[in-house]
Amino acid sequence: MSLLESARAIAHTLLQVHQGQITDKDLLSVIEKTSAINIIEGQTFDKQELFEILCADFSIGKGEITILSEDIEPWLNEKKVNINFELWNRYKLYMTKKDPSFPINDLDDFTDKILDKCVNPQKAGSWDRRGMVVGHVQSGKTSNYVGLINKATDAGYKVVIIIAGTISSLRRQTQERIDSGYIGRNSSAFIREKENKILGVGNYNVGTDIYSLTSAYYKSGDEGDFSQSVANRLNIPIGKNPIVFVIKKNKSILENLIDWFSKDVNTIYVDGTPKLFDVPALIIDDEADAASVNASKDINDIKTINRLIRTLLNIFNQNTFIGYTATPYANLFISQDYNEELTTTIKNRKYKIGEDLFPRDFIINLKAPTNYIGAAKIFGYENANPELTKEPLDIFREINDYDPPFFRTIKRENKNILPEYLPPSLERAIKSFILTCAIRRVRGHEDKHNSMLIHVALLVRWIDRVAYLTNEKIREYKNAIQSEDEPLLNELKELYETDFLPTTQNILENLDYIDIRIKQHKWEDVKKELKNAVLKIDVRSVHGTRSTTNLEYHNIQEIDYNRHENGLSVIAVGGSRLSRGITLEGLSVSYYIRTTRMYDSLMQMGRWFGYRSGYVDLCRLYTTNQIFEWFNYITMATEEMRNDFDEMTATHQRPKSFRLKVRNHHGLLTITSLNKLYFSEDIE
Repeated sequence: MSLLESARAIAHTLLQVHQGQITDKDLLSVIEKTSAINIIEGQTFDKQELFEILCADFSIGKGEITILSEDIEPWLNEKKVNINFELWNRYKLYMTKKDPSFPINDLDDFTDKILDKCVNPQKAGSWDRRGMVVGHVQSGKTSNYVGLINKATDAGYKVVIIIAGTISSLRRQTQERIDSGYIGRNSSAFIREKENKILGVGNYNVGTDIYSLTSAYYKSGDEGDFSQSVANRLNIPIGKNPIVFVIKKNKSILENLIDWFSKDVNTIYVDGTPKLFDVPALIIDDEADAASVNASKDINDIKTINRLIRTLLNIFNQNTFIGYTATPYANLFISQDYNEELTTTIKNRKYKIGEDLFPRDFIINLKAPTNYIGAAKIFGYENANPELTKEPLDIFREINDYDPPFFRTIKRENKNILPEYLPPSLERAIKSFILTCAIRRVRGHEDKHNSMLIHVALLVRWIDRVAYLTNEKIREYKNAIQSEDEPLLNELKELYETDFLPTTQNILENLDYIDIRIKQHKWEDVKKELKNAVLKIDVRSVHGTRSTTNLEYHNIQEIDYNRHENGLSVIAVGGSRLSRGITLEGLSVSYYIRTTRMYDSLMQMGRWFGYRSGYVDLCRLYTTNQIFEWFNYITMATEEMRNDFDEMTATHQRPKSFRLKVRNHHGLLTITSLNKLYFSEDIE
C-alpha cells in the first residue's frame, strides 16, 4: 500500500465517526490528523491530492443534475437487480485507478439518471426516444457518455453509434477514448492485423466482447473511419455481440453506414424502406449543435447532415438518440414539425427520412462541480439579484496592441499582408507561459502537460506565419535563459512580481473551492526551474494541412499527449481545428483575438474552460475588451437558459411544450447562425 493509499484509509476511518454532512473544512482537519498519524521520516504525501480524492469519495462539491422530461416511465431501479453491470464496473475500476480523485460516484449517479430516460432495451416492439444532455465546455462530457454506453450495453443495447464531430482529429481522439474506456483494446491493431492489443478497461476481464468497426488509424487522411469493405471483411453479425461505430459527421461516411446497415441479412423492407428490427441502438451525437441542426426555413428543405442522421435513426425500429452539447442554443429552435412522407435516395435505395432532431422527450442539464473553471468564473455575470451576481477571476489580460502586425479583421484586401513580428502583448503571453511551466515544476507538476493556445486567424498562411514567428521567439528565449541573459531574466522577474504574485493572492482570497497546491513562491525557486521549463516547450502549427510544401513552419505534427509520459509542453497555433472539441491538456495561457458574433461559436472557442487543479492562478486569457464583454453577456444568457431548464423541471413541464428561450443581444451578437433561427420568435 502506497503512502497516499495508507493516508486515504486512515482518513476514511477518522471520517466514519463524523456526525452530519462532511464539509471541506472537515476534510482539511482530517488530512492534518492523518498527516500526523501517518508520518514517515523523509516521506510525505500530497495533501491536495488526498483532498481531491476524499472530495470524490464523499461527493463534496459535486455538480447537480436537472432533468426535463415528458412523462417517461422510470425502469432502471426496478430492473437493476437483473442486470450484470460488468462493463460499467470495469470502467469504474479503470477510471479510479487512472485518477483516484475522479468523481466516479457522481458519474454513476448521472449516468443512471440518463440511462433511465433512455428506453429499456429489453422492451418489445418499436420505440424511438429523443433527448439532449447539456454539459459545459471542456467539463468531461466524453467521460460521461463513455460511462453511459458501458451501462447501456450492460442493459442490452446492441449497437452504439457515436457521431463525433466534423473534424478527423476529433473523431480519432474520441475513438481512442472509446478504445480505452469501452472496448478495451486497440481498435486499429485489431482491424488491421487481428491483433488483440489490450489497453485501458481491457485489463479487467469480463464476459462481453465488444467489436468496433472503426479505428483510430490514420496515414494520410482518416482511414480509420467507417468503411464498408472493412466492415464486410470483419463480418461481425449485427445484434449478437455489441458493436460500436465512431464516425465523423460526413456525407460519404453516413451514406456508407446507412447503406451497409440496409444490406444486412436481417433487414426487412417496410413501405419500401429498409428497417432493422429488434436491434436496440443508442446513437450519440457529440457536439449536437454543430452541423446536425437543419439550417433551413422550410421543413421540406433538409440539409445533408441533418437528413442523413434522421435517416440513420429511422433504419432502427428501436433507437434512443441523445445529443450532447455545451452550447444548445440552436437545438432549442429546431422545428417540431416534419413531413412524414419525405424520402431520400442513397445508393439507389429509397429511405424515409423521419422526424427532426428536437429533444422532445428529455433535456438533462448537468451542473458543473465547484472546481470546474467555466464561463461564469472567468467572465462573471450580472443578475437582478445582487447576491447572485458573480465577479470574474483575475485572469483576463486586455490586449489592444495587435493591429499591426495583426488585423482586427482579415479581409480580401489584407489577407496576403502577413505579419512580420509579434506584438508586445503576445511576447508577454509567451513569457507568462514560460513562467507558468516553471511554477508548475516548483509545485511538483514537472510530469504534467502544459499547453498554450494562440488563435489569431483561420487562414493556413496566417497560422503558418504566426507559428514560425512564435517558434523564432521561443528559440530566442531558450538561448537567453540558457546563457542567463540578464535583461530577459529581469523582465521575467518583473512579470512574476507584478502579475503572478498579486494574482495568486487574489485567487486565494476569491476561489470558491479549496486548492492546497496554490501558493506564492520565492522568485529564486521559480528562476531555478526556468531552464528546464523553457527547453521542454514545443511549438505546433495546427491547421490540418498534411504537406509542408509552401509552408514556412514545418512542425505540423498532430498533438498527441499520450506519447509523452513525462509531460508535453506545447504552444498550439491554430484556427478552427482548435475551436471545437479538441482538448488542450493543461491549458494555461490563451491568446485570442479572432472574433465571431454567434453565441455558440464563441463559447465553443473557449478551450480555456475546464479543470485546473493546482494552477488556476497561473492561467491567463489575453484577449480584447470587446471579446471579454461579449463572453460576459453570453454567460448571462446561458445562465438564464439553464435557470429555465430548472424551472421546467420544477413545474413538471416537457421540452416540447415548454417555451424555451435564450436572451438575445440587441447589437452585434446573434444566438446562432441566422438560418438556424427560422423557427424562433422574438418575445419581450
